Amino acid sequence: MRGSPLLRALLAFLAIFALGYPLRQVTRARSPEAAEAAPLPVDAVRPVVLQVTFTTPPAGFTVKHLAREVWQERAGAATAERKLEIPYPAEGVELQFAAAFPEGAPLAAVRLILTDPAGETHEKTVWGSGSIDEVVSFP
Repeated sequence: MRGSPLLRALLAFLAIFALGYPLRQVTRARSPEAAEAAPLPVDAVRPVVLQVTFTTPPAGFTVKHLAREVWQERAGAATAERKLEIPYPAEGVELQFAAAFPEGAPLAAVRLILTDPAGETHEKTVWGSGSIDEVVSFP
């Protein structure tokens, strides 16, 4: 073997130490003034249209947005449509959909069609038997 192990270890530690300062500058926390971001804009409440179509008419259903009930129907029909006044950010929305079907009803499908404020339609399908409780994301 050539060279001293102590010298090699010292050179390795010097290299690590030399890279430590730039790495610290990149990964350190910024000052509170720099870290303080501008407040997020509150998305304006804009109307969206939600159409619901069932293969088996439900006993009733509810639609929630951010844990707030925005639509409730008792003794639902096979199809329904409503304009909902909810915030619609660019990322889309998540709606919690819950439906109860009559006892003995077969496996049911629910088609949810959301028309966003820009006029684009987004379609999702949910399946269930007895009851459905799903969070549905619309881009």
